[in-house]
Amino acid sequence: MYDNLLATDMSRRAMLVSSLGAAAAASFASASTVAAASPAAAGPTALTVLATTDIHGHIFDWDYFADAPFTPSSKSFSSAPLGVSRVATIAKQVRADVGSESVVVLDNGDTIQGTPLTYLSAKQPEKLGGDEVMARAFNVVGYDAVNIGNHEFNYGIDELLRYRRDLNAPLLCANVMDSGKPLTQGSIMLSKTVAGHSVKVGVVAVTTPGSMVWDKANLAGKIDIIDPVKAAAKHSVHLRKNGADVVIVLVHAGLSENQATPVYNGLPENDATTLAQSVPDVDLVVIGHTHQDDPFKIVDGASGHKVVLTQPDYWARSVSQVTIPLDFSHNKVTIKHDDITVTPRYTRDVEEDGEFASDSQLQADHKATISYVNSVVATSAMRLTTERSMVEDTPILDFIGAIEADTVAKAIAGGRYDGIPVIAQVSPFSRTAAFPKGDVKIKDIAGLYLFDNTLAGVLLTGKQLKDYLEYSAKYFKRVTKGATINPAPASEGGDTQADYQGKPVWDYNYDVVTEVKYSIDISRPVGNRILGLSWHGKPVTDDQKFVLAINNYRMSGGGNYPHVTEAPVVWNEILEIRQLLIDTATAMKTIDPKSFFDRNWFLTTTGQTWPADGKSGNDRHRTTTGKLRPGPRSGDRSTPPEASSDSHPVRLPRTGL
Repeated sequence: MYDNLLATDMSRRAMLVSSLGAAAAASFASASTVAAASPAAAGPTALTVLATTDIHGHIFDWDYFADAPFTPSSKSFSSAPLGVSRVATIAKQVRADVGSESVVVLDNGDTIQGTPLTYLSAKQPEKLGGDEVMARAFNVVGYDAVNIGNHEFNYGIDELLRYRRDLNAPLLCANVMDSGKPLTQGSIMLSKTVAGHSVKVGVVAVTTPGSMVWDKANLAGKIDIIDPVKAAAKHSVHLRKNGADVVIVLVHAGLSENQATPVYNGLPENDATTLAQSVPDVDLVVIGHTHQDDPFKIVDGASGHKVVLTQPDYWARSVSQVTIPLDFSHNKVTIKHDDITVTPRYTRDVEEDGEFASDSQLQADHKATISYVNSVVATSAMRLTTERSMVEDTPILDFIGAIEADTVAKAIAGGRYDGIPVIAQVSPFSRTAAFPKGDVKIKDIAGLYLFDNTLAGVLLTGKQLKDYLEYSAKYFKRVTKGATINPAPASEGGDTQADYQGKPVWDYNYDVVTEVKYSIDISRPVGNRILGLSWHGKPVTDDQKFVLAINNYRMSGGGNYPHVTEAPVVWNEILEIRQLLIDTATAMKTIDPKSFFDRNWFLTTTGQTWPADGKSGNDRHRTTTGKLRPGPRSGDRSTPPEASSDSHPVRLPRTGL
C-alpha cells in the first residue's frame, strides 16, 4: 500500500503517558532464571524500549521538494521538526537517563523509500557514497533490530539485501519466505542488563502480506509472504522456550479491521490486534504501516495478561518510549504488566543530535541530494499546479498522462496491438505540487510524482473501462442535485476523499483517464456516475478495445480497481515513471500545455455532459503512433457547455488547498 500521508485522529494523540492500571490482569512471571542475582539488585526495575516506524527516508528535517525545513503544522499534535537526527537525540537522552545497557532500540519498517535521498541511494548510488543511506543512519543511532516494511520491496530484493548487508543491526522478518525459509532471520534474542541483572529480550518481526500484490513485479517467483500471525506465534513460543524474559513483536501492519477484505491468499492487510490477542508469550507489540499516531492500546493476550500495542508517528515524528517494569525477586524475572507505561517522545520537542548531524557520509549524501533535486531540466511556459486536480482536468496531470501514453504507444507500435487507442490513468498524488513559470527542476517533478511506480500497459474493453471509471468516482461524496462542489476532503467538510465501505478514499486512489471523454455526476449514486463516455465523438461500446497505460501499483491490485489485475499485459518493461517524466521534460526543453493538454473530463451535479457529437476540436487523440498533437484552444469543441478552457465546468469554491 502507498500509505496515507495526511494528518491523523487527534483523539489518539491526547495521551502522553499511559499505563495498564489496576484493571489489568495479574502480572505474568516467566520461568527464566536470573543470572547473577543479588539482594542489592532485587526490587522493581525496568527495561526501556524505544521504537520508530514508517520513517520513509527522513533522516534530516528537510523537505527536498520545498528545498527547506518542513513547515510545522498547526493541525496536528505531532509536527515538524522531524527526522532520524532527532531520534538520535532522544535515544542518547534515554540511554543517559536509564543506562544504555537497559535500552532496546527498534524500527518497524518502511525505511529505505520515501525521499529523493533514499531514491538516489537505491537507484543512482554513484551520486552518493558509502553505505546504503538509511543503514548508515541507523548504525549511527545504534538500533538493536529492524523490521521489513512493504516499501522495503520497492527497489527489488537485491536492494533490500544491500540494506541488510550495510546494517549493523539484524534485519528481521519471520514471514517473508525464500524457498520455505525466512529471507532474513525471523527473530533474535538480545541480551540486556537491567540493574545488574542479565535480561533476555526476544524480538520477532513480521510484515503485511500486501506486498505480494503491491510489488508483484519485484517479488513474484522470488519470495512468498505467509500468515504473519502464525509466523509470529511460531517464533514467540520458540523464544520463550529458549529463555526470553520479554518478548516483543514488530508487526508492519495496522490495527485489525472488522470484516477486512483479504489482500493476499485470504490474509488481511492489517492484523496487529488479532496478533496481539492470539499469539502466546507476547508482552509488547509495535505496529505501523497505517501512518497513525497511536501511542497506547491494551488488549487481552493469549497468555493470561494484558498486551500493549504502540504505534509511533510516521516520518520520525515520534519515538514510542515503553517502560516495562521487571521484578527480580525469587531468582526469576517477573514482568509487571499492570505498570507498563508508554511515553510518546516527539522529535519536534528536541534539537538534532550534533554527533549524528556531523556524520561525514550522511552530510555528504544530504548535500548531494539537494544538488540533484535543484538541477534544472526544462522551462515551463506557465505556472502549472495540482491545486484543483482532484476536481477538474488540469494540464499538469495531462503532462503525466501524455508521457505515459506516448511511452506505451511507441513501445507497442508495429506489434500485435498496433492501432488500438492508448489511454492513461493518472492520480492526483499531491494537492500542492507545481511547476513554476520558468525553470522546472527535478524537485518539481519529484514533488508531482511522489511514488516509485513503474509503467505498464494492459488491454481493457469499453465495458471494463466504464467499470473502472465508476469505481474511481466513489472518491466523491454524493451531493444534492445542483449543489456546489467543495474540493476539500470529506473529513474537513468537503466532497472529496469520501468514505467507501468504511474507509476514506485517499487522493492517490482516485484515477482520471486521459483521451476518452466523460463527465462525473456526483449527485448520482456510486456506480452510476459516469456520463457520455466517448471516443472520437462516438459512444464507447462494450467490446471496444483500449490499451491503458497504468502504474504497477494499480495494475497489481493497489486500490482494488476492477479488471486490471486479470487484464492481458501488452507491455511491461518496468520503466520508472518519475524518471520518464524527468527524461521527457529534459528532451522537451519547454513544457507547454499546448502540446499535451486535452480537457476531456469534468465534474457535474446536474447531469451535464459533452456536446452530442463529442468532437474535441483539436482531435488530439493518441493511437500507437505515440505522437503528441497541439492541445485545445480556448472556446473549442472540447469545452463542455457553459465553460471555456479557462473556466471550470462547475463553479467550485476556492479553498486554498
